[in-house]
Amino acid sequence: MNKSANKIRFTIYAIALIPLILLLGTGVVLLKYHTGSPLESSVMGCNAHFWFPFHKLTAVISTFLILLHLFVKTDWVKNLFLFKLKGGFKTSNIILFIVFLFCSLSALSSWLIFDGDDMAEFLRGIHNKLGLLLIVMFAIHLWNYRKVIVSQVKKLN
Repeated sequence: MNKSANKIRFTIYAIALIPLILLLGTGVVLLKYHTGSPLESSVMGCNAHFWFPFHKLTAVISTFLILLHLFVKTDWVKNLFLFKLKGGFKTSNIILFIVFLFCSLSALSSWLIFDGDDMAEFLRGIHNKLGLLLIVMFAIHLWNYRKVIVSQVKKLN
Protein backbone atom coordinates (compact mmCIF):
# COMPACT_ATOMS: atom_id res chain seq x y z
CA MET A 1 0.00 0.00 0.00
CA ASN A 2 1.43 3.39 -0.96
CA LYS A 3 2.00 6.19 1.54
CA SER A 4 -1.00 8.23 0.35
CA ALA A 5 -3.41 5.30 0.65
CA ASN A 6 -1.97 4.51 4.07
CA LYS A 7 -2.63 8.09 5.23
CA ILE A 8 -6.22 7.97 3.97
CA ARG A 9 -6.85 4.64 5.67
CA PHE A 10 -5.29 5.83 8.93
CA THR A 11 -7.33 9.04 8.80
CA ILE A 12 -10.56 7.04 8.37
CA TYR A 13 -9.68 4.90 11.39
CA ALA A 14 -8.66 7.87 13.52
CA ILE A 15 -11.86 9.76 12.67
CA ALA A 16 -13.94 6.64 13.33
CA LEU A 17 -12.40 6.27 16.76
CA ILE A 18 -13.77 9.60 18.04
CA PRO A 19 -17.53 8.93 17.71
CA LEU A 20 -17.00 5.33 18.83
CA ILE A 21 -15.36 6.48 22.07
CA LEU A 22 -18.17 9.02 22.53
CA LEU A 23 -20.71 6.25 21.93
CA LEU A 24 -19.14 3.96 24.50
CA GLY A 25 -18.74 6.83 26.99
CA THR A 26 -22.32 8.01 26.65
CA GLY A 27 -23.44 4.40 27.04
CA VAL A 28 -21.74 4.32 30.43
CA VAL A 29 -23.37 7.66 31.36
CA LEU A 30 -26.80 6.32 30.36
CA LEU A 31 -26.45 3.38 32.76
CA LYS A 32 -27.26 5.94 35.48
CA TYR A 33 -30.69 6.54 33.98
CA HIS A 34 -31.31 2.88 33.13
CA THR A 35 -30.75 2.01 36.78
CA GLY A 36 -33.49 4.32 37.98
CA SER A 37 -32.04 7.82 38.35
CA PRO A 38 -34.49 10.57 37.42
CA LEU A 39 -34.17 11.81 33.84
CA GLU A 40 -33.67 15.33 35.16
CA SER A 41 -30.61 14.37 37.23
CA SER A 42 -27.39 15.73 35.79
CA VAL A 43 -24.17 14.11 34.60
CA MET A 44 -21.42 16.55 33.60
CA GLY A 45 -23.99 19.34 33.52
CA CYS A 46 -26.47 17.59 31.21
CA ASN A 47 -29.53 15.47 31.92
CA ALA A 48 -30.96 12.44 30.12
CA HIS A 49 -32.76 14.65 27.59
CA PHE A 50 -29.30 15.51 26.23
CA TRP A 51 -27.54 12.18 26.76
CA PHE A 52 -30.07 9.87 25.07
CA PRO A 53 -30.23 11.76 21.74
CA PHE A 54 -26.46 12.30 21.80
CA HIS A 55 -25.92 8.56 22.34
CA LYS A 56 -28.26 7.76 19.43
CA LEU A 57 -26.45 10.27 17.18
CA THR A 58 -23.05 8.83 18.00
CA ALA A 59 -24.48 5.34 17.44
CA VAL A 60 -25.60 6.23 13.92
CA ILE A 61 -22.27 7.88 13.09
CA SER A 62 -20.26 5.05 14.65
CA THR A 63 -22.23 2.37 12.84
CA PHE A 64 -21.62 4.08 9.51
CA LEU A 65 -17.90 4.38 10.25
CA ILE A 66 -17.62 0.79 11.50
CA LEU A 67 -19.26 -0.38 8.26
CA LEU A 68 -16.78 1.78 6.34
CA HIS A 69 -13.95 0.20 8.37
CA LEU A 70 -15.23 -3.26 7.44
CA PHE A 71 -15.73 -2.25 3.80
CA VAL A 72 -12.10 -1.14 3.57
CA LYS A 73 -11.16 -4.60 4.83
CA THR A 74 -13.64 -6.58 2.71
CA ASP A 75 -11.23 -9.41 1.88
CA TRP A 76 -10.15 -9.69 5.50
CA VAL A 77 -13.77 -9.84 6.72
CA LYS A 78 -14.66 -12.41 4.07
CA ASN A 79 -11.71 -14.58 5.09
CA LEU A 80 -12.60 -14.16 8.76
CA PHE A 81 -16.11 -15.53 8.29
CA LEU A 82 -14.96 -18.26 5.89
CA PHE A 83 -12.45 -19.33 8.56
CA LYS A 84 -9.56 -18.82 6.13
CA LEU A 85 -7.93 -16.05 8.16
CA LYS A 86 -4.49 -16.69 9.57
CA GLY A 87 -3.49 -15.12 12.87
CA GLY A 88 -4.44 -15.16 16.50
CA PHE A 89 -7.34 -12.74 16.72
CA LYS A 90 -10.03 -14.59 14.77
CA THR A 91 -12.10 -15.53 17.80
CA SER A 92 -12.02 -12.11 19.46
CA ASN A 93 -12.86 -10.40 16.14
CA ILE A 94 -15.84 -12.67 15.53
CA ILE A 95 -17.03 -12.12 19.11
CA LEU A 96 -16.61 -8.34 18.68
CA PHE A 97 -18.67 -8.42 15.49
CA ILE A 98 -21.42 -10.56 17.02
CA VAL A 99 -21.60 -8.44 20.19
CA PHE A 100 -21.73 -5.25 18.08
CA LEU A 101 -24.44 -6.72 15.88
CA PHE A 102 -26.67 -7.86 18.76
CA CYS A 103 -26.03 -4.70 20.76
CA SER A 104 -27.12 -2.64 17.75
CA LEU A 105 -30.14 -4.82 16.99
CA SER A 106 -31.36 -4.78 20.59
CA ALA A 107 -31.07 -0.98 20.69
CA LEU A 108 -32.74 -0.42 17.32
CA SER A 109 -35.61 -2.77 18.02
CA SER A 110 -36.23 -1.21 21.45
CA TRP A 111 -36.26 2.30 19.93
CA LEU A 112 -38.08 1.65 16.67
CA ILE A 113 -40.26 -1.44 17.06
CA PHE A 114 -41.15 -1.95 20.71
CA ASP A 115 -40.82 1.62 22.03
CA GLY A 116 -42.92 2.11 25.15
CA ASP A 117 -43.79 -1.47 26.05
CA ASP A 118 -42.31 -4.17 28.28
CA MET A 119 -40.37 -5.73 25.42
CA ALA A 120 -38.53 -2.42 24.91
CA GLU A 121 -37.43 -2.48 28.56
CA PHE A 122 -36.26 -6.07 28.22
CA LEU A 123 -34.30 -5.23 25.06
CA ARG A 124 -32.75 -2.16 26.70
CA GLY A 125 -31.58 -4.40 29.53
CA ILE A 126 -29.94 -6.72 27.00
CA HIS A 127 -28.49 -3.70 25.18
CA ASN A 128 -26.99 -2.35 28.42
CA LYS A 129 -25.23 -5.63 29.18
CA LEU A 130 -24.06 -6.11 25.60
CA GLY A 131 -22.84 -2.50 25.58
CA LEU A 132 -20.61 -3.19 28.57
CA LEU A 133 -19.32 -6.32 26.86
CA LEU A 134 -18.78 -4.27 23.69
CA ILE A 135 -16.54 -1.86 25.63
CA VAL A 136 -14.44 -4.80 26.84
CA MET A 137 -14.27 -6.37 23.37
CA PHE A 138 -13.33 -3.03 21.77
CA ALA A 139 -10.52 -2.58 24.32
CA ILE A 140 -9.30 -6.11 23.51
CA HIS A 141 -9.50 -5.29 19.78
CA LEU A 142 -7.34 -2.18 20.23
CA TRP A 143 -4.91 -4.11 22.43
CA ASN A 144 -4.64 -6.95 19.91
CA TYR A 145 -3.85 -4.54 17.08
CA ARG A 146 -1.64 -2.15 19.04
CA LYS A 147 1.49 -3.21 17.10
CA VAL A 148 -0.29 -2.75 13.78
CA ILE A 149 -1.56 0.66 14.90
CA VAL A 150 1.92 1.78 15.99
CA SER A 151 3.38 0.46 12.74
CA GLN A 152 0.80 2.41 10.72
CA VAL A 153 1.54 5.60 12.65
CA LYS A 154 5.27 5.18 11.93
CA LYS A 155 4.54 4.74 8.22
CA LEU A 156 2.82 8.14 8.16
CA ASN A 157 6.18 9.93 8.56
